[in-house]
Amino acid sequence: MLVLSIRDLSAEGKPIDVPLDPGAVHLEGEEEFTLEGGRLVGRIEKGEDKAIHFRGRLQARLGLLCGRGLEPFVKELDEDLDLFFMPRGAQPDPDEEEQEVELSDRDMVVAYYDHDRIDLGEMVREQMHLALPLRRLCGEDCRGLCPSCGVNRNTGSCDCQPTETVEDERLAPLRKIFDKGSS
Repeated sequence: MLVLSIRDLSAEGKPIDVPLDPGAVHLEGEEEFTLEGGRLVGRIEKGEDKAIHFRGRLQARLGLLCGRGLEPFVKELDEDLDLFFMPRGAQPDPDEEEQEVELSDRDMVVAYYDHDRIDLGEMVREQMHLALPLRRLCGEDCRGLCPSCGVNRNTGSCDCQPTETVEDERLAPLRKIFDKGSS
């Protein structure tokens, strides 16, 4: 179980070693990826001022769709985690007047908990989303789909000829500027 009670944590902390499943990390209905297995290993400890510190490792296999070829592929995650949790009351008030504040490295890894319970599943879900690449490609050499006939050019070929590009006349003034610079 990935929901922990703060009261149950001893002064020595608690080791964590749990397999990950979509229900525990709140991935029901997730459209970005599927969780095909994983593990969270680490240690959670109490700190001062009700702060909780988790150090560990997240390993997971995420099922994604290639952005070029639309074929499924697996991305392996292996992330070191060093995160802090503070009680929700310690969170800055969003209604306060905005000020320029310099954030420390620790501020960037702080999450908040309610009712003396920490949901590590929510933290794992967030870390998975952060680890996803912006361009989800099965490989750097992925050739994608043919824009004319739709064949996957990684697994087959087609006889389609490249289509001529139609120039947009609204860009003619910009083209003149570039042509002057190249002569």
